[in-house]
Amino acid sequence: MELFTDAGHCAAAWSFGDLIAGWNKKHAQAAYVPYESAKVLEPAYRYFSPALLGEGTDFSRYLAALSAGRVIFAPGSKVMNASTAKSTVKARSQFRMSVKHLAELYQKFGPVDY
Repeated sequence: MELFTDAGHCAAAWSFGDLIAGWNKKHAQAAYVPYESAKVLEPAYRYFSPALLGEGTDFSRYLAALSAGRVIFAPGSKVMNASTAKSTVKARSQFRMSVKHLAELYQKFGPVDY
């Protein structure tokens, strides 16, 4: 899978094998927990119930969602030690999809109160 700039240059690429291995490892069992964050001096988060649990996925489910236009590319960066002379930047680009379509990715998917 490749992401191209408007000028036609490859900006990022993922091999099919890496995508399959990464997907199966990361998403075989997943929990999606709703939250809100507050803009205060230090990050503050509040979590809500129910969490959504997904079990039993495979890469073909991801490809079907991608083909249907349900998955989007969300480029991002992780900056570490930003206020120092030794700051580093790491690409943290991700593929995202709306919560309302997450059930398409799993054999079993639903809410669990905690």
